[in-house]
Amino acid sequence: MSDLQHKFADAESASFLPKEENEIESEHVHHLHSQEWRPWRLLAHIFSYTVLFLISFGLGRHSSAPELKIDTFPRSQSMIGQVLHKTIIFKPDASFDEDPFGPDMVESPWHKLSPPGKGHIRVDDPPAWNISGGYPLNDAARPGAEEYTLSVFHQLHCLAAIKSRMSRLQDWYEGKNDQEYLRFALGEEHVRGYHIYHCFDYIRQAIMCAGDTALERARMVDGKLARGVDGWGVEHQCRDWDIIFNWAKEHRSGDDEGID
Repeated sequence: MSDLQHKFADAESASFLPKEENEIESEHVHHLHSQEWRPWRLLAHIFSYTVLFLISFGLGRHSSAPELKIDTFPRSQSMIGQVLHKTIIFKPDASFDEDPFGPDMVESPWHKLSPPGKGHIRVDDPPAWNISGGYPLNDAARPGAEEYTLSVFHQLHCLAAIKSRMSRLQDWYEGKNDQEYLRFALGEEHVRGYHIYHCFDYIRQAIMCAGDTALERARMVDGKLARGVDGWGVEHQCRDWDIIFNWAKEHRSGDDEGID
């Protein structure tokens, strides 16, 4: 009988021996098995402990660590690609005090806020971006193409409409125009009451959506700090406006211009 066969035979017959002899023989067999299998047992123990540790660690993380929520955009908003942020300091600009829809509209800085196409963009394959409901462009080459509008340019249009109505009321209040002219001026489509009410609520929701959490310092009055804020001189982390503007220009659905 070979040595290996002898070892298995000893182990197999150990349970039939008298108690004392059995204990002695068992120790002998255990010693032989330890010598034969010790490396494999060590590896098995290491593997088992590793698996248990990983399971315990994973359960611990799942139960005790707070869930991290990463800001994500709908697939359609990823169409524009990555828009880097820039540090912008807010400051007053009196050039925006004039009527955005006034007689000098084309030269107004408000006019220049809107790219060619007015922020209306062309989407050739809306389902690919998980969107629907755009205005059909009736393009024979791209029968499914639709027109959509970047919200930021709608927001600016609404702000311009509110500003225009306020400017016309202010001119009348200051005696620059009579009531008849005011009635005519406020009758224009973009500054009518129902549109202004829509714009106020739309801008409200847009501001809440953006959720700018920059901290504003106390304002200065006569060289002294006063309670309250005016917002000027404060840094904000803003999406790069040039990237958004140029992308809208390149993907425009038409060539209309202006913020009206």
